[in-house]
Amino acid sequence: MKKKLCLFGALILLLASCTNDSSEENSLLPKKQIYTYGSQAGENTTTTYSYTGNKIDSLNYDDGTKIVFTYTGDLITKAIYTEDGEDNSTTTTFTYENNKLKSFLEVSPNSSSRKKTYTYNTDGTISTITVLINPITQQEIQDSSSILTLDANGNIIKAEFNDFVNTVEYDNKNNPFKSITGYTFLLDSGIFDQEANSVNNISKITENTGGVETGTFTYKNTYNSDNYLIKSVQGDETYEYIY
Repeated sequence: MKKKLCLFGALILLLASCTNDSSEENSLLPKKQIYTYGSQAGENTTTTYSYTGNKIDSLNYDDGTKIVFTYTGDLITKAIYTEDGEDNSTTTTFTYENNKLKSFLEVSPNSSSRKKTYTYNTDGTISTITVLINPITQQEIQDSSSILTLDANGNIIKAEFNDFVNTVEYDNKNNPFKSITGYTFLLDSGIFDQEANSVNNISKITENTGGVETGTFTYKNTYNSDNYLIKSVQGDETYEYIY
């Protein structure tokens, strides 16, 4: 698995539940992602994607690891992560209410389960609570909470947790995964091994701690003629997409 840039700590940055103006363009599906980590070549990975129509069947990593998906209608309701040669697997189950993600439960062998719930507030923000569940006693301990603010396209433009605030800016182009059925409902689950489950692509992230700016991350993005992302560079990490 590749090394992620965890800019939001326990949070995955993005949410997408709508479409943008580029919906009139051709819908493409990524066939392959190539990840290059310049300072640690051992982290480099290639991921291939298999589909039935616009529904994703699996992610397949070049080390033999894979994630297999199950749908109920047009919603992804289960993802099973298995490492090559391992009998154990991690299963994530998703529940929805009114076509919005209500919770996900991640169950791994011999470790605490993780459950995250979402509350949709009247002001348009989303409150989240993450708990860890003891595999023996089933006792729940709160791990983290956050408040997410969205833009008109459903991209998260602010994430607040404890004394930290992160703001995100986007381009107006197409995220590689936006046309996958059910993708935009998964919020910040991270099942696609992405920080971004968004309609658009990150162009800049600003971190703030206690009212003081503590970090800025800028992304250099390249697109194809259909305005889909084909390359994103941040620092010494590069993502390339083949459709």
